[in-house]
Amino acid sequence: MSKELDQVLAYHQATKHSFTRMAPGPKTMDYGIEPRPFRRYRGADLVSLDRSEPLPGDGPQFDLALEEGDVAPQPLSFETISQLFFDCLAISAWRRAGGAAWSLRVNPFSGNLHPTEGYLISGPVPGLFDAPTVSHYAPGEHALEVRCRFSEGAWLDLASGLPEATVLVAFSSIPWRESWKYGERAFRYLQTNLGHALAATSFASAALGWRATLLDGVGTEDLALVLGVGIANPGSVEAEAMSMAEAEVPDCIVAVHPQGSAVSGFDLSEEILAEFKEVEWQGRPNRLSPGHVHWPLVSGMTKATAKPRGEVATEPLSEMVPSRFAYPPTSLRKLIRQRRSAIVMDPAYAMSRDDFYRALCRAIPGSRRFPFNLLSWRPEVHLAIFVHRVLGLDRGLYFLVRNPDREDSLRSQTRGNFEWKRPSDGAPAGFYRLAAGDFRDLARALSCRQKIAADSCFSLAMIARFRPALEERGPWFYNRLFWECGIVGQTLYLEAEAAGLRGCGIGCYFDDPVSSALGLAGLEYQSLYHFAAGKEVPLQRMETLPAYPAPHR
Repeated sequence: MSKELDQVLAYHQATKHSFTRMAPGPKTMDYGIEPRPFRRYRGADLVSLDRSEPLPGDGPQFDLALEEGDVAPQPLSFETISQLFFDCLAISAWRRAGGAAWSLRVNPFSGNLHPTEGYLISGPVPGLFDAPTVSHYAPGEHALEVRCRFSEGAWLDLASGLPEATVLVAFSSIPWRESWKYGERAFRYLQTNLGHALAATSFASAALGWRATLLDGVGTEDLALVLGVGIANPGSVEAEAMSMAEAEVPDCIVAVHPQGSAVSGFDLSEEILAEFKEVEWQGRPNRLSPGHVHWPLVSGMTKATAKPRGEVATEPLSEMVPSRFAYPPTSLRKLIRQRRSAIVMDPAYAMSRDDFYRALCRAIPGSRRFPFNLLSWRPEVHLAIFVHRVLGLDRGLYFLVRNPDREDSLRSQTRGNFEWKRPSDGAPAGFYRLAAGDFRDLARALSCRQKIAADSCFSLAMIARFRPALEERGPWFYNRLFWECGIVGQTLYLEAEAAGLRGCGIGCYFDDPVSSALGLAGLEYQSLYHFAAGKEVPLQRMETLPAYPAPHR
């Protein structure tokens, strides 16, 4: 093993929760240093975007937009860029209770902490920019902050392998935002959050007749240069220390382009990088907290999982074609904007089998299926599902194999007395019952004893092929396993909304007890994320307010 891979595996072990020990984190919440929810670049030009809420029926129907090629591409313009960011990274609503108000986002975050930052890199866009520009997205204002302008020649070089009318959307993470609450386990949540943001971008692109494609050959160091993050700003020792504590870590970049076109290549050449070394960056990042706590394992992981230039996990997606189900007529944009994380679920409500199977079918990837056409590797994440209340389906522990190449391995690794029985009622491919019975108490116990895991119609653990995947591809793939989990989670969120239900991502679970319940030993497979879906109990003494403008607090 490389030193970096050894460090990644050690981190994963050190940040596990168990029945007797939680991962290292804050003993109490220090609200005096709670990070601000919005990063701004003070001094940068602010370009406001259109923030009109979609009207009923606006945009394509949810089921129509889920397969590439069914929605006509919209032209690149101020209006469509506004809609893209409004539907993937913007505020979706405000909540207020007592004297406190807080924002909800289209893309969910663990603890509502918002560590993911978005950027736009584009050539000239009619009505928006008249020159190639790098801009930071400011969700509080639904606006773009211009960080730099660069040459037309550099943009032509950047776009040489991209379809016409392509823009680039990039992401970074601010670890401090997450570690303030979650300590050393925060790095896991950063990556899951990023997966949700990637899926949100894919769905938002689909509503425009566009597609998002991950450009995974870009290295972390090169991406930092192009985004202007991690660049030392001159100033006092105190300012530089603050900058390090609140630094952004570059994550990835995606091409957003018209459906029916394909990326033929993308390269940050030495000539392009040389230009970005000389550009004049505008704006200084605002200070998020008056004080900070250093979490060394998180800092170490940002270095150990840095992406080398050029390495790509490329495998053709399998075409597992699931059974098709009819959806009620619902606008994709409406579902995107109304998505919320459930807080309390009704323990007596049962969902239909068709709705349940439909959700599982949409979690099975395909080369034309949103949002999984974003990725370049075959699935490494599978679903261990606790079925509590699904009409027409026995209670029990089930499993969805999302990549048939892994089925034999999963069967041999899990408990020998599991049934692996295919339901005889039109279930999606790869779906098996492992054991019949009432697993509500176990589901709750494994998800840090949270009632929502038992009160939901179903809850699940995302089981990733773990150590072999890292050994084959490298330590940087650790992050991508969590991205895949977040993408599955965002898909299930929208499926829940389409069924009139609510979803809830669950980051707190007891790692090794999950493995033990499934009979998994060692590190070949690991649980990386949990999720639940069911009927939300209406919130009491809490007011929901429009996304824009922000309410007075």
